[in-house]
Amino acid sequence: MAYGEGEEMRKPKKCRKCGIEMYRDDRGEWFCPDCVIEEIEPDFLDEKQIARGELKRPYVLDPPTKQVSLRVPVVDLELARKLARRKGIPKYQTYIKTLLHEMLVKEAENER
Repeated sequence: MAYGEGEEMRKPKKCRKCGIEMYRDDRGEWFCPDCVIEEIEPDFLDEKQIARGELKRPYVLDPPTKQVSLRVPVVDLELARKLARRKGIPKYQTYIKTLLHEMLVKEAENER
């Protein structure tokens, strides 16, 4: 991975509970995959855990998606990139997807 000027390579954040590397979700919050798996009821998972860290991502963590194509104003894309970087989200598409999901849920709740 190449780093540009002014960027530095950061040490990976480690889980306090188990010590493995943590990751950021779509909302920019840190989580430990192994600890999350242990908190989920085993019957709810699509696959069984063989050993610690040896489980494919279950549906709960990786819901099915469908590729779509949208025409979005350039200024909105630039703003999404800027805001995603500011929030520590590496991909602006993930940020847009999160915003869309949150607004759809909010709108659905308002209709009740």
